Amino acid sequence: MRIALTGSTGFIGRYMVRGLAGAGHALRLLARPGKEATVERPGNLKPGQTIEVHTGDLIDPASLRGFLDQTDMLLHLASAHDHLTEEELQKVNVRGTEALIEEAKRTGNAKFKIWVVSSAVIGAPVYSYYRDTKRIQEKLIRGSGIEWASFRPTLVYGVGDVRHTAPLLRRCAKQGGTMWIPHSGKSKINPVHVEDVVDAVLRFFDFERGVDCCYELAGPAGISFNEFIDQTIQAVGGRVKRRNIPKKWADKLIFLKGLVSDNTRERRASAYFTLHHEHDITNATFELDWKPRSYAEGVRQVAQGDWWKHEDGETR
Repeated sequence: MRIALTGSTGFIGRYMVRGLAGAGHALRLLARPGKEATVERPGNLKPGQTIEVHTGDLIDPASLRGFLDQTDMLLHLASAHDHLTEEELQKVNVRGTEALIEEAKRTGNAKFKIWVVSSAVIGAPVYSYYRDTKRIQEKLIRGSGIEWASFRPTLVYGVGDVRHTAPLLRRCAKQGGTMWIPHSGKSKINPVHVEDVVDAVLRFFDFERGVDCCYELAGPAGISFNEFIDQTIQAVGGRVKRRNIPKKWADKLIFLKGLVSDNTRERRASAYFTLHHEHDITNATFELDWKPRSYAEGVRQVAQGDWWKHEDGETR
């Protein structure tokens, strides 16, 4: 199958490129102008298997012309995240998706498919403009009239994640001091290993009812945030002490900050730590025979080596 892929230079995207190439698919990868050299091109391709790079940008619809020509499917991973402005999120996550749908329709391929991998926790009850744009993105794809599938990974971690996983490992590896955790730390999360996300997508290629499906991708069971931190500390051999800030004191600190500056970020974070973020992965485990690893197992694997130890080696 010839697959077009957005987000190929990102953390999840790099793993997806390797997985799809290893499965024998021909790939066309979208890269923003100036980023072409950062695209990975796995070796040992099979005869006739190709990896092409298309230079384009989701905020420039004209640059997408031809990106989907003679392809069978779009695997859409590219995303603007919540460290960017609302305007940038709208341009990439919403209008960029609209441009891709229009390009897919222009090709005239009636059998074309769109699969979207959204790392946002779309069902999370805590408001975020990022999640809002990802909800809209999925609705646009669902309503496009094109055969679709949606994969919704929760907190994704793994080797090479310099934005979230590496800083967490460094904090937990400290040989002294205190790590303060908001509230009781009993709210539950389901981290999922990046390789397990790729595995779920690859398994879907062999699923007989492979049309109009949605899969929540998470760990095999929820763990409390305290367990999440304690297991990470254990994996990296840290001696930092995990301590919790009672909710009443956290709320008072947020209120005091709000008297002198914007405390929106802190209020959202506080709400996040009062809610469980568990996800029902039954359909993925039943239909795809998918077996994600536990966080305790995964974080031990990720902590091996020194890739995460040096902050000055990070790249975006």
